Amino acid sequence: MQNLKSIFLRYRKNFITIFSIILFLSGIASIYFILKVNVISNDECLWVNKKINDSTVIVFDQVKIGGVAWNAGIRDGDILLEIDGIQTSNTMIAMDEINKHEYGDFADYKVKRNDQIFDTRVYIKKLIMFPQLGFSLLALIWLLVGYIVIMAKPDGLSQQLFYGIGAALMLNQFYLFVQQKINLTGIDSPYSLIILISVFGGTFLPYLILYFFFIFPKPFAFAEKKWVRNLFIILPSITFFMWIMARLLLHRNLIPVNLFVFVSQIVNFIAIGSFYTSAVFLIINYRSLETKEEKKKIIVIVISYILGMAALFYSTTVASIIADNIFNSPEYFMPIILVTIIPIAFGYSIFKYQLLDVSIVVKNAIVYGTATAAIATLYLLSVYGLGQSIGSAVGTEYQNAIAAAAFVVFAIVFQSTKDKFQDVLTKKFYPEQFAHQKMLMKFSKDVVSIVGLENILDAMHDTFVKSLNLDQFAILLRQKENDRFFISRQFGLNNANFILHEKNIFEFVQGRIKINGPISVDRENFSEVFENDSEILIANNIFTVTPMIIKNKIIGLLLFGLKHSGSQFAGKDLDLLSAAANQAAVAIENARLYEAEAQKITLERDLTLAKRIQKGLLPKCIPNLQGLDICGEMIPAMQVGGDYFDLIKIDENKLFIVVGDVSGKGLSASLYMSKLQTMMKLYCKAGRSPKEILIDANKDIYSSVEKGWFITVNLALIDMEKRKIKFCRAGHSQLLAINGSENSLIQPAGIGLGLDDGKIFDSTLEELEIELKPNEIYGFFSDGISEAMNSKGELFGIEKLCKVINLNKEQPASEIMQSVLTSLDNFRNGFEQNDDITLVLVKSN
Repeated sequence: MQNLKSIFLRYRKNFITIFSIILFLSGIASIYFILKVNVISNDECLWVNKKINDSTVIVFDQVKIGGVAWNAGIRDGDILLEIDGIQTSNTMIAMDEINKHEYGDFADYKVKRNDQIFDTRVYIKKLIMFPQLGFSLLALIWLLVGYIVIMAKPDGLSQQLFYGIGAALMLNQFYLFVQQKINLTGIDSPYSLIILISVFGGTFLPYLILYFFFIFPKPFAFAEKKWVRNLFIILPSITFFMWIMARLLLHRNLIPVNLFVFVSQIVNFIAIGSFYTSAVFLIINYRSLETKEEKKKIIVIVISYILGMAALFYSTTVASIIADNIFNSPEYFMPIILVTIIPIAFGYSIFKYQLLDVSIVVKNAIVYGTATAAIATLYLLSVYGLGQSIGSAVGTEYQNAIAAAAFVVFAIVFQSTKDKFQDVLTKKFYPEQFAHQKMLMKFSKDVVSIVGLENILDAMHDTFVKSLNLDQFAILLRQKENDRFFISRQFGLNNANFILHEKNIFEFVQGRIKINGPISVDRENFSEVFENDSEILIANNIFTVTPMIIKNKIIGLLLFGLKHSGSQFAGKDLDLLSAAANQAAVAIENARLYEAEAQKITLERDLTLAKRIQKGLLPKCIPNLQGLDICGEMIPAMQVGGDYFDLIKIDENKLFIVVGDVSGKGLSASLYMSKLQTMMKLYCKAGRSPKEILIDANKDIYSSVEKGWFITVNLALIDMEKRKIKFCRAGHSQLLAINGSENSLIQPAGIGLGLDDGKIFDSTLEELEIELKPNEIYGFFSDGISEAMNSKGELFGIEKLCKVINLNKEQPASEIMQSVLTSLDNFRNGFEQNDDITLVLVKSN
């Protein structure tokens, strides 16, 4: 189903053309039927079916004095028995017989008056049904104007409704083809199908008329509601269904004829009433227009519509009173022809004042078509004359070759001249369009060379506002990672703080791309595309929204009011706006990428500097303590890290060793690491124990870090004089002790800094005193080593760390460190480092 819809939309102009041709031909045929086939023989009186003694007879009534029936001796109350020897039991049979005669013939009547029967000859006149003729001409002219309107803008709601009125009028006239052949109670194929088509057109016609005048020349607020549109589809569908059901029930004799006639009259009443109601809305809409220029554009339509409605009212009421009936005085019904001035007036105003975005298309077709034909004729005559002259000079045997060469030259020169001449015509006859084209083409060319997002937006604002001379304009850019568009530049808006949501715009754009339609969103589609946001656009006098698209992504919207001439952007203007918007999108995206790249370079430079600074904060040289071989290393997972180690020498015999790990990693973690380092420098003084230092540090960290952040720390004080190590662990990894073939993990109690205000931290923190043994190796490490991961998801683990240290325990601490780091690299085998790595090795001699 979706594929069929896409095919129809893509080739809808072709479908509309074929459908219009069929309707046009049927319109010509309907007029022919009215003037030739369905012309009614008229004896200038009425025939009335009347029941007498359980039988139906035809009684003469309203016999025109001096008319052909009167002159034949027929009077009111006489009974018609036969016409040309054929018994006339009902008016249908009688009409079939009398219609066989041509104008000027005589028909033989057998008439009964009281108890006397007499024969008489009646002169035959022919009656053209002017109401039928008037509505057929109305339908035909409206269809022609409507075809031009919808071909100019097939997706416009006003255009679709206007064309739909013409099509519905034409469909409604289909009954003329079977008017003399179908019985009211029959459902005979194919006549019933034709009647069905006619009723379908007549049922939908009033709703199309009403809805068109709800939005023309400008929409009423209620008309743009979605439920109103749906209502104008549901109501005619229900009415049409009711008529079909009544027709079927009548065929099966389940309802009386009178009830079916009543339903049909309801359909006719709605149709006639819609014309009068639409006239009221047209007048109201006209009075609501603010400027004389706006009123001037539709005054002809208003006047013609009022005249047409007056003619309709006269023909359906006054004429019947004056003339008694149409058979006696058909000339009184002729004013109904005035309804044809309605589509004529529409055509005049549409083409003259550019209503419904049509005139520019028609003018282009006429002006450019005439100019192109003139140039082509001139060139052909020139080429022909030149070929004849050269051929005569060189001989006939070369004339064919010369003619072929001449036409090649003609094709090349003609195309070049035609394009230049079209530019001249556009500049002469359409100065506004010419200026727009040149300006938008120049903008599309220049915008890609403008540097900087703000400069691009300024250039767009100046170009569209000043060059196009717009009263309302805005640029909205899409906020990253959401579906909202914010105003970046605006001019002339009543409310410059609104936000548009994407809603259905992406689907709308994709649908237009599939059918090669204009990408811009007209006001008629606002409620469909922007839903509730449409009211904001309308309140700000926005008529066209053009998306800025790049790589199948909408990065912004351009909002346009009316052109300086007062018309809406349409046709080629929309194509130019879309092209300019897409070029602007490229420039904006490039500017954003440039800014992002510049920010990235700046950030990388800052991170490199931060890395250098952080590295400078780590111990630059290893303190020299007699009997100890110490080595430390910190490798961040990113440019900077949250791991930290420090070696703080108190005197010749005492040294604090600090290893910390801030939760998380990256720049924020590195900042907290720097804070911890500063604290450790301040607190690690002579006479203080690791536990005292960590208790003080926890108080400061808890009051200064954001909730959710914490720091784990191992703090050890090595006293070479006593050969003791005082060790505290604030939630950090265990202390690894390797002595010969024995490995042990020292893990005193304690939680991380910053998790508690001190009540739990102080009571749980445990300080151990460890004897410093000869040839023992102590490893202070972060979980970046033990939890290092390879591509298989395997962890390096503490066992591998112990194994590497044991294998290299005879080597200096620096070489043991290098062996550990090499093992880690080999283990990861190119897999990305997932956490900061910190290791401090202390080897006792």
